[in-house]
Formats: sequence, structure tokens, C-alpha cells
Amino acid sequence: MKDMRQAKPAKRKTQSGQPVTAARIAGRPTGEASELSHMTASAFATERLREAILNGELEPGDRLQQHFLAAKLGLSHVPLREALQRLEFEGFIAISPRRGAFVVPLTAGDAAEIFELRVNLETTALRASVEHLSPEQRLLATEICRHADGVKDKLAYGEVNWQFHRALYVACQRPRTLNLIETLWRNASRYSMLLRHRAPYFRQSQQEHWDMLEAAGKQDPELACRLLRAHIEAAAGRVLNLLQP
Repeated sequence: MKDMRQAKPAKRKTQSGQPVTAARIAGRPTGEASELSHMTASAFATERLREAILNGELEPGDRLQQHFLAAKLGLSHVPLREALQRLEFEGFIAISPRRGAFVVPLTAGDAAEIFELRVNLETTALRASVEHLSPEQRLLATEICRHADGVKDKLAYGEVNWQFHRALYVACQRPRTLNLIETLWRNASRYSMLLRHRAPYFRQSQQEHWDMLEAAGKQDPELACRLLRAHIEAAAGRVLNLLQP
């Protein structure tokens, strides 16, 4: 990941004089947090800013104007700061005491490390989980996979994708491992979005999911892990190719 002191603020301006990054977020009405009253203000801000980064409203290197964002999201500065800290932990932004918060650039080195860690942790979780999945847990994974077949929205597919993988790992009885894997999925989500703009991605990803699910149904952890490793490594290879200059 690029060092946060190297992040560059966006130079472009809108006609109003506000940085273009803030202008993109400004389309959301003030007080929008009331739509998701069950969420905390911090979680609401985290979700909205994460979504803006994933869908390209906020681009690598863009500066996040905290006063402007707090006003547009209808929040105080405390939950917004908490959201920025969470997004920094997830690898979406970098925070410099002198220059503020910036969207972190995408780099091949960062992607390679994230996907390598995913391979190691996820195969460990799957190997420990496969033989202990209950019929109900396998059924849930099947229903999620079937639902994912019909998902077209790129952001929505990312969440359903994670829910499917988690459903396969849930019986591993290793909550710390699952928490680490979820963090890595958040780290990887910006890179995975690069693939979702390529038409074959959905079909290939889903076919690989069905293959893993079949191996899990046969309670064959070695086959399931081989398929999972190939699944993650293939995605990593495509991402790294896209990041080549």
C-alpha cells in the first residue's frame, strides 16, 4: 500500500470552488442517515464512503473534505472520524496529520499481498470447515450461490460473493480467522471491482463457486481447497494484469 504521506490531493475544482471529490458526494441529501436508522452514524458514514470509493465517485488520490462530508451526510464530526479510521483500517484511505484523508491508490504490490494472504487463510478455514458443515449450512450456501447467479449490480455482487464464501467457512470454528478473512475481503474489494467491469467475470466466478460447493457437498476438503486456491489465484492474476502500466 502506498504510504499515506505520498497520497496526492485532487487538483480539479468544480464551478462552486469545492474540490471535485466533495462535489460527487454532494448529490446525496443532507440527513440521509435516517434511511438506515438501525445503523450507527459511524457505520452509515463508513458504508456511504466505502460505496463512493468502490463505484468510482471518489478516485485514488482524491482528498476527503471532512467538514463538507459531515454536512452532506448530516452527521457530526465524531462518527465521520470513526468512519475514516475504519476505512483506513480496511485500506481504502490514508490519513496524514498534516494533509488529511486521501483515497489510497491501487498498486500491484498491495494487491499481490492481499490475495496471497487470502489464499493462505481461506484454504485453512475451508479445510477445517468442509467436513463439519451441517445440511442447513450447505443449504444456505446453495441458496446464496443461486441468488448470486441473478445479481447484476457490481456492488451488490461483492457482498453476495463474500456471503457465499463465508457460508463455506463458517463451520471452521475459528472466529479470529474469519474476522481476518473478512478484513482481507474489504481490502480486496477495490481490486475485485476492476474485474466486475469485464463481462466474463460473473459467469466464471459463479461457475467456480458451484464447483467449490459441489466439492463441499461431497465433504472433500482437498478438492474444495484446490478449487478455492485456483479461484483466488486466477482473480489475483487478472487483477495484476490490469494494474500493469
